[in-house]
Amino acid sequence: MKIRILTLAILAVALGSINAFAQSETDKNSKLHSPAGLFNHLSVGISTGLSGTGIDVTMPVHRLMTVRAGYSGLHFGEIKFKAINTAQDLAASALVEDDAIRRAQMADKIELAVKPNFWNAFLLAEIHPFTNESFHFTAGLYFGSKNFLHFRNTNEGALAFLYDANNKVDDYNRAFNTHFSPVGLKFGDYVFTADERGNIDVMMKTNAVKPYLGIGFGKHIAEKHRLSVAFDLGLIFWGTPKFVLNNGTEIKSSGREAGITQVFSWLKAWPNLQIKLAYKIF
Repeated sequence: MKIRILTLAILAVALGSINAFAQSETDKNSKLHSPAGLFNHLSVGISTGLSGTGIDVTMPVHRLMTVRAGYSGLHFGEIKFKAINTAQDLAASALVEDDAIRRAQMADKIELAVKPNFWNAFLLAEIHPFTNESFHFTAGLYFGSKNFLHFRNTNEGALAFLYDANNKVDDYNRAFNTHFSPVGLKFGDYVFTADERGNIDVMMKTNAVKPYLGIGFGKHIAEKHRLSVAFDLGLIFWGTPKFVLNNGTEIKSSGREAGITQVFSWLKAWPNLQIKLAYKIF
């Protein structure tokens, strides 16, 4: 009899545990798949694309709107290229008699390295106009780095001859009211001049605060499962890029209607194509 009572008690406890576990799982699934509302879901995601690799969190604020906040950065190695020395353009002038100009003309092309450095925090709102579809509009702000590209010579302090030659050109222009162009390295329609340390040190700068507009497909918060995938396509409006020396002086382009000047005249936005994998926490 005692054995039967003990057996029945064990079965009762086991059945109760199973029922409690099933109820717990039901509650979890109910919470996981509940309709979207104010902050009642949260997902974390990782993304990669033209605005860099990043991480973010997403929460709903309405059944048709979610808010996404995070950080992304575009970081990779240097790109090296040969830039033309503009001292070669002084061949027919009286300046060629100067020793500093002659030394500068001995180097035809000089190696420069450009390094992208683009990082931003962002706050984006996503509007889902169709409740049963994954299509959405996105608007918000990116804010962070002003320096998109950093140009620098590969040999530290090796360009003192360009600095000396450029000083001679400046002195000559002031003394004889001439208009010879600066001596430096060409990048399209721009001339990068060396500083007193014998380096080319130039930043391509954009705005720190950058509005964003785009469209997307997929879910940043899964509906029926934990994992979801989303794609976004849009524009980060960063203003007209400018080239600035390390002393803060903006470099003026020599071009007007062609070359890199023309490209930057309309490149007021950076395209963003991105893929994201998200995990729904609750």
